[in-house]
Amino acid sequence: MVLGTPDKNLPTKPVEKTVFLEDLNQNQLFKVSSDPSGLVNLGNTCYLNSSLQILFLNPDIREKLAKFQSTSSSPSKPVIVSLKSMFDQMAKKQEKVTPTLFLTLFRNVFPQFAEKGDGGYFKQQDAEEAYSQLMTVLAEHLRVDDYFKLSLKSQQKCLAVEEPVEVKYEDALKLNCHIDIKTNFLRDGIMAGLKETIEKNSPTLGTNAEYEITRTITRLPKYLTIQFVRFFWRTDTRKKSKILRRVQFPFELDLADMLDESIKQDKVEVRDKLHTLEKDNLDLIRDFKKQKKDDKLTPLEQQEEDELKVESIKSKFQDELVNILPQGYDLEASTENPSSVYELSAIITHAGASADSGHYQAYVKDQSDIQGVRWWKFNDDKVSVVNRERVEMLAGGGESDSALILVYKGVGL
Repeated sequence: MVLGTPDKNLPTKPVEKTVFLEDLNQNQLFKVSSDPSGLVNLGNTCYLNSSLQILFLNPDIREKLAKFQSTSSSPSKPVIVSLKSMFDQMAKKQEKVTPTLFLTLFRNVFPQFAEKGDGGYFKQQDAEEAYSQLMTVLAEHLRVDDYFKLSLKSQQKCLAVEEPVEVKYEDALKLNCHIDIKTNFLRDGIMAGLKETIEKNSPTLGTNAEYEITRTITRLPKYLTIQFVRFFWRTDTRKKSKILRRVQFPFELDLADMLDESIKQDKVEVRDKLHTLEKDNLDLIRDFKKQKKDDKLTPLEQQEEDELKVESIKSKFQDELVNILPQGYDLEASTENPSSVYELSAIITHAGASADSGHYQAYVKDQSDIQGVRWWKFNDDKVSVVNRERVEMLAGGGESDSALILVYKGVGL
């Protein structure tokens, strides 16, 4: 025996059988699937993490940011450069990403988010304010505001005496849902925000009189942002307190009743045709759900087969959608919604009784789920899957999770 030759009777490491992806069952496949990345909470930063998640999962923002190149000397440029780098990390589907550099730069540019409490810890902040500042930076460097911009026509009429109606035009990046004791549904709160009564001097009477301001929408963006006005300032506690009232919101929202007559007919015509397409598409989805699985296929082959069928259904819908759109409408490039209907795509929620405390989370619809029932829940670095029934529970009614910001996307876009 050659010196150094191992004894054949010595114990050896068991030979591991190679396991191929095709041999995994559905449960095992789920474990190796790539979920979206979570964001580590760096001390009361859930307000920022939730805002970043819904922006990252917006394909138009992500595409614009990926192409970003600028020689601008704007003070906010480091924020957008860092955001691009962080989104690149998130796109790699890492389990969790730590946004330390971005947070530091964000606080440098917007020092209100660097406020500390008595114990020296960073304070909780308002997610809506963080979201608005992020949108300001994105609009400055990426010109994404057209994707979110509403145009409104306001008419101011004196209620006491006949005067010429004053007409003005304005733009906004969101609609507000005002909440009072009569507000039960999202539509109620939006309509309340589009009409108000003010008192001002009447040149005809030479004294103060009541004026009614009525607003109608003259431009619908691709993405519609709606804020529940849940927080108000209390002078006794010197905090932003929360209105806990339950306000239900729909998964599909039709704004036809809020449109100006100048665009209403065209939007409604596309909407009606779109509803017919949706019905036909729903029938195809039901047939897909009823189809039996092929026992001859491996789990991976079956998954690939299902994905091909899903893409086929989506492709058919897109082809038919093009045929009902207004002449000259570019489905790829347009930043407007050709119809009056939207589908819910993302939510920022708040749990607690005050904007300066509690916890913020994000819920984003999984666009790859053709059935529309699968949603991602982002609790900082913890990412999980929830269904539509869980999302419906975010209407509020207590200190538990309640919707604060809703982002809708034009149906079919």
